[in-house]
Amino acid sequence: MDSCMLISIVMKGQAKEAMKAARSAGAPGGTICLARGTATHTILAALGLGDTMKEVLFSVVKDKDADRILQAVKSSKAKGMAMIIDDEEDSMDSGWRLIEVIAEKGYSEDIMAIARKAGAGGGTIINAHGTSTDDDVKFFGAPLVPEKEILMIVIEKSKADKVTEAIQSMEILKKKGMGILFTLPVTAFTNLG
Repeated sequence: MDSCMLISIVMKGQAKEAMKAARSAGAPGGTICLARGTATHTILAALGLGDTMKEVLFSVVKDKDADRILQAVKSSKAKGMAMIIDDEEDSMDSGWRLIEVIAEKGYSEDIMAIARKAGAGGGTIINAHGTSTDDDVKFFGAPLVPEKEILMIVIEKSKADKVTEAIQSMEILKKKGMGILFTLPVTAFTNLG
């Protein structure tokens, strides 16, 4: 498949502006998720005062259009960051990695605290839920699916292994079904605004 993923993390209310710019450069469409950014200052994080509301735009774009679309998003009025994720072997290496942790709801802040101690600056948390299985508890016949959070951390390649190892060492993530961690290469990265 000759496609890659454009991910833009912007302030709440700005994803439509980023999508408009992406469409003008050839993106077919996208999906916008509400999220929250984690506080970058530990005192603010401890007080719960530093979180900011964000939107995350996901758009599958053709490889040949990716650079043009990324530049269009960069020229939009949206503030935040945008990146291209492409796992093809011949893709360029931007020197950045995307660490994603999908965990039970309520653990993302603890995971982010460990990641910060290992060198990460901040992250973005998206609320989600798991998919139902036959083993799920049922309420009036409907499955109760577990609430999840997706923690996204964009980090320099040189720091990624240390942060990943620190997160993997957490006891909570060693329990079955509590979470999964994976990293993806970022082939292009830019700050917005």
